[in-house]
Amino acid sequence: MNTIRLSTFVLLLLVCSVACPQYQGPVGNGHKRKRWAEPPDQRNATRLSNMPDPQELKKDADELAKLSQTIPADVEAISRGLVSSNLNERLKRIEKLSKKLRDAVERSKP
Repeated sequence: MNTIRLSTFVLLLLVCSVACPQYQGPVGNGHKRKRWAEPPDQRNATRLSNMPDPQELKKDADELAKLSQTIPADVEAISRGLVSSNLNERLKRIEKLSKKLRDAVERSKP
């Protein structure tokens, strides 16, 4: 009789030890609770601070367009043996502006 009680107790203990770690409760694992618990104005303030300045973006885009329009003529001149002294600087500026615009677009995504 004692062995039956002991084996039943061990079996019950084994079932509980396997089942308890898998139980997460009705709320889940708690990761989603934090988002709705934040005040709404904090989430909006974070989004607004990440938003790029539209006027600055427009200025950078205009400068990028202006610089990129000069490149084909300089490449044509290279084929004739003439190299513009500031071509490399303008290409670096184009690269910098395009990276800045790409980053601004990525930050503005919801």
